Amino acid sequence: KVLIAEDDKIFQKRLKKVFEKYEDKIEIIQVYDGQEAIDYIMKNPISLLVTDIQMPSANGLVVISYMNEYHPYVPCFVMTSYGTSRLKEKLSEDVISFYQKPFDPDEFADSVMEVLDRLKENKQTKSIPVIGFLEMIEMEKASCVFEIRLPGKPPGEMYFEKGELYDAVCGSLKGEEAALEL
Repeated sequence: KVLIAEDDKIFQKRLKKVFEKYEDKIEIIQVYDGQEAIDYIMKNPISLLVTDIQMPSANGLVVISYMNEYHPYVPCFVMTSYGTSRLKEKLSEDVISFYQKPFDPDEFADSVMEVLDRLKENKQTKSIPVIGFLEMIEMEKASCVFEIRLPGKPPGEMYFEKGELYDAVCGSLKGEEAALEL
């Protein structure tokens, strides 16, 4: 099962069409916002997630954060209208794949199928590194609270407004000290 979260219904139809040639191998599930994606994933296992970043209700960063927390070995493909070269450098292709819109749908479908084939061979993927997720927050100018739990460290939170870090808490540390610790 491949879940595609994309709010543009025309683009969704285009993606569905390109995957028709693989309909004997995969099932495409389409949702139109991030919350729908999370609701679906909570009730149904998926093999791969494809998500846009800018969506109503819950954006793609929220969906990726959910996946990283609860399903870290499910590969994620991100579609965005924003540049991704810095993120591509930071993250392994096994963790997450980025596609800047517009892109060739046939090449995209081939990439999805390659990842699914690797999964069949039991080559597991890993969760997204914290630094990569922080860069996504900055690039997408997201406003959010980012909770971080790392082994051997107290849990902490970083607070972002339009992609800018404005506060952090980690154990008894606050502000810049906490951000640096996290």
